[in-house]
Amino acid sequence: MKTTVPTKNKIYFGSKVIVVGVSALLISASLISMDALAETERKVTWGGFVDTQYSYDFNSPPNGDRVFTTQPARSNEFNINLGFVEAKLDSSKIRARFALQAGTSVQSNYSSEPRRGSVSGGDLSRHIQEARIGYAVSERTWVDAGIFFAHVGAESWISRDNLTLTRSLTAEYSPYYLSGAKITHVWSDRLSTLLLVTNGWQNISENNTDKNLGTGIEYSFDQITLAYNAMFGNEVSPDLNGVARKGEFRHFHNFILKNRSPDRIEWIAQADFGFQRKPDSSSYSSWWGTALAARYKLNEAQKVSLRLEHYEDLDQVIIVTGQGAPFNGTGGSIGFDQVLEEGLLWRNEVRYLAAAENLFPKDGGSTAKDDTTVTTSLALSF
Repeated sequence: MKTTVPTKNKIYFGSKVIVVGVSALLISASLISMDALAETERKVTWGGFVDTQYSYDFNSPPNGDRVFTTQPARSNEFNINLGFVEAKLDSSKIRARFALQAGTSVQSNYSSEPRRGSVSGGDLSRHIQEARIGYAVSERTWVDAGIFFAHVGAESWISRDNLTLTRSLTAEYSPYYLSGAKITHVWSDRLSTLLLVTNGWQNISENNTDKNLGTGIEYSFDQITLAYNAMFGNEVSPDLNGVARKGEFRHFHNFILKNRSPDRIEWIAQADFGFQRKPDSSSYSSWWGTALAARYKLNEAQKVSLRLEHYEDLDQVIIVTGQGAPFNGTGGSIGFDQVLEEGLLWRNEVRYLAAAENLFPKDGGSTAKDDTTVTTSLALSF
C-alpha cells in the first residue's frame, strides 16, 4: 500500500526550507555588508608640529642668513624653524595626507622653486608640505600621486624624526620633496621596491619639459636595513630664450644602512653619489657626500647624539658657493635631547664645519674656512 504525505505537511515542510534559506541569505548578506564596511572604513586623524629655534653662528653672517643649510636658517634670532598642521586618512584601500607649513626652513628650502609661466613658483607651493592620495591596487601594491616627501636620504624634513637636530650636508643637498606619482610594492616583510615619475629634482613647478624617473629598494635583515635609491633625469633649466637645454643628464645614487631594532643605540650611515653631463661634452661632473649619525639613550627622557660628515662638489653642480671656489668640507656635531613632557622635546646641538677654502661669510664682509654654530630647539607635537 502506497503511503502519501498530507498536503499541508508538505507545505509546512517547504515553509521551513524557505525560512531557513532566507535566513541564510540574510546572514550572508549581513556578513558581506560587514566585510564591505570594514574594507571601506576610513580613519581620519589630525595633528601638528611646531619647532621654535634659536641658533648662534660664531661667524656672525652680515645679514643673519646662514649658508649651506636650511635648518637653522638664521643666526642670533628667535624664530619658527618649522610649523605645520596635517590631516591624514587611512583605510585598507585609500590613504592620504594633506599638510600646510610655514617657517624659516620653508622660506630657505623653497626659495629656488621654479617660476615657469604666470601661475608657478614658490609663493603658494612652499606652504604645501604634502598633498598626496594613495590607492591600494592590491594587498601589497600602492599607487600614490601628488606632492610627497622624497624617497632619497636617511633624514626627514621634520626635525623630531632625526637622530640629530640639524641636517647633514647630504640631506640638505638631496631632495626633501617631490611632485609626481609612485608605485610601492611590498614583496615580503623584508623586501619592498619603489618606482617614481616626478617633475624633477625637488621642484613642484616644472623647470623644463622633461620628467624624472626614480627607483628604490629596501631589504631588512634581522637587525640591519639596507636601502638603495636613485633618480634619473634632465635637470637643466631653460636658457634665456625659454628653450630647454639638452644633454646635461643627471643621475643620483643614495645608499643607506641603519639598525632596524634600536634599543640603546640608534645609528644611520649614508653615502650619496651624483653625476651630471657637462654642456656640449661627453664627460661628466660628479659630487659625493657621506654622513654617519648615532644617538645613545641615557634613559627614557634623555639622549645624546653624534654626527660625522663630508661633502665634495668640485664643479659646483649642486652647491654653488658664490665665492668662486668649490665646496669641499668636513664636519661634525654633538647634541643633547630632553623630553620635557609627552610631545614636548627640547634639543640642543653644537656643529662645526671646515672647508678647504674661505666659504663661510663673516661679520664685516670677509669669509672664513670654518664655522661653529650652537642651536637650541623647543618642539611640540600634537
